[in-house]
Amino acid sequence: MQFLQIEVNRQNYLINTDCVSELLHFQAPMPTAYHSEYVDGIISHKDKVVPIVSIRKLLDFSSFRDEQLTFIKKVAGQHEDWVQDFAHSLESGDSFTKALDPHQCELGKWIDKTLACLRCNNHGFVDLLSHEVIECHDALHNHGKEFLENKGDTEEQMQEIRKNAKNTIEGLHTLEANIDKLTSAFEQIVLMNIHGKDVGIVVDRIDKTHELEEKGFFTSTNNMSKTSKYLQFVDYYDIEGTLMFSMKFTEDFINLLREGNPEVKI
Repeated sequence: MQFLQIEVNRQNYLINTDCVSELLHFQAPMPTAYHSEYVDGIISHKDKVVPIVSIRKLLDFSSFRDEQLTFIKKVAGQHEDWVQDFAHSLESGDSFTKALDPHQCELGKWIDKTLACLRCNNHGFVDLLSHEVIECHDALHNHGKEFLENKGDTEEQMQEIRKNAKNTIEGLHTLEANIDKLTSAFEQIVLMNIHGKDVGIVVDRIDKTHELEEKGFFTSTNNMSKTSKYLQFVDYYDIEGTLMFSMKFTEDFINLLREGNPEVKI
């Protein structure tokens, strides 16, 4: 049996490919009269109206968009703290304990993972990230390492550090202003036909397929969230050291779509 691996909120899940029709690049859904909070809108695909549902909402997670905004604010604050601690170390000679390698701070690790995940310059996001953040962020950390190893004019060195930090943080603010470009670069749509109904499921990332044996294990997700009646975990697998649950969508999920908007035939 073949399963598609997807990523949601840094967790990996499996979907039986028997109900998967197509994999689509993200496209912003159009607003609709759906009464359900779990339906983001609709898209037109091959002359069909397809409701779009975020699996994050079904699992009671915050949206990918909100998560990325929170992360950007956090790493901007971390680099403000980095500059303060660096100034103290440079002037006092005390040990500097924060990352001097641009690939080792939280932002740097996120940048590396982002570039590894994106297979192309999705919506121009890679160019945006490279031009607005990466160059000045690398310079900040690399100059920090250089200045601690080769003490010079402290005031002049701190001016360079503050300039690089300012440019890095301004670049992060540019990412905030282009948050839709960021989310569109990542999120993807799994087009499915469930119980005869077409629906697009928005996921953080689509990975690869696996040929696995069905185990026939069933568990409810009722203890996970208020929306768990729409999903059921079926089997669990250890794939290359990562625990993954296969999932199925329940009849309640299809009823949610049927009842959500009588103006749209699905």
